Amino acid sequence: MTKLKGKVLFIAIFLFFCTVSGEEPTAEDKENDLGYVVFPIAFYSSDTSLGFGASAVLFKDHHEIKGVVKSNSFATVLFYTLRNQFLNANVGNVYWDNANWHWRGKLLISKYPTDFYGIGINSNKNHREVFEPFSFEFENDIQYRLFGPLYGGLTFVQGYYKLLKMEDDGLAKDYFATQKKEGFISGIGVKLNYDSRDDSFFPSKGLLLEATYRYFLPALGSRFEFSYYELDLRGYISTFFNSVLALQLYFNAVDGKAPLSILPALGSQDLLRGYPAGRYRDNIYLAGQSELRFPIWWRFGGVFFFGAGKVQEELTQFFFKDLKVAGGFGLRFQMIRSRKINFRFDMGFTPEGFSFYFNLLEAF
Repeated sequence: MTKLKGKVLFIAIFLFFCTVSGEEPTAEDKENDLGYVVFPIAFYSSDTSLGFGASAVLFKDHHEIKGVVKSNSFATVLFYTLRNQFLNANVGNVYWDNANWHWRGKLLISKYPTDFYGIGINSNKNHREVFEPFSFEFENDIQYRLFGPLYGGLTFVQGYYKLLKMEDDGLAKDYFATQKKEGFISGIGVKLNYDSRDDSFFPSKGLLLEATYRYFLPALGSRFEFSYYELDLRGYISTFFNSVLALQLYFNAVDGKAPLSILPALGSQDLLRGYPAGRYRDNIYLAGQSELRFPIWWRFGGVFFFGAGKVQEELTQFFFKDLKVAGGFGLRFQMIRSRKINFRFDMGFTPEGFSFYFNLLEAF
């Protein structure tokens, strides 16, 4: 990983604490139980340079299934960086018919110059170059409650991907010599979701399982044809002194010719923190992580985390060879005490270097 080009803007964190706004439900509004939190974003990292924008979460408790609260919610984030990176992400959740039905929608628009190191677990960090993709993606999931907190249903994804820029001679040019540079994607599939967590923002007990299969095919208007698999399993255990042990196992794979932006990638602000985004890419990605979350004082909390994983071309390859590891620590600030909505700052360390992150809500 390249050396950081400056210092963390700790003053941005201070300004965040001074300018964040939120609203907790009043006694008169308990029937609606409506709340929101809004905050500005200012940050600096090796992946983004200086960035700024805003984020917001709107939530409303609506249904309760065997002690598990299902919240109607909408979250949005918008930011721009001096690396000319632009991203707008919007996610909504709606429950109705006594939470027997659930709709989840996600709209993502980005023009995001991205570091590229090549394909495979043995890519060289010193061969980093940049390619610039534009992506538009709209996802819709319609699910029905099968029993308890288990939902199942259909998932639909439509979008558009285009390569805007790459270096004249390098790894990206070699890769795209045999791959499509742009086109529509359109896919349909099935999704299962089991969520027994006691809180969707800061769970202290319960399980979350999401299993997804999608097939992108020309009959639906997709220029790219491939299968997409994703499995996300998370567990939460209350421990000593109001601490929480969080565990996650993640699997992601593609079979076919997928856009580079969809290809499974190791390294992010949520999983294997410390590796730059997209540090390793290949057809298959398997990783796990644990995190200990504990209170410190007033609205402040802390975490310690550790993870391991790898990417590989074939499922039959030996997983524990060339395994990548990452770990670190973080601070939390609880913006709305009753809802445990946290602002987080994390430092992740790897054998290749370190990275830092700050964002709204937990990593997982």
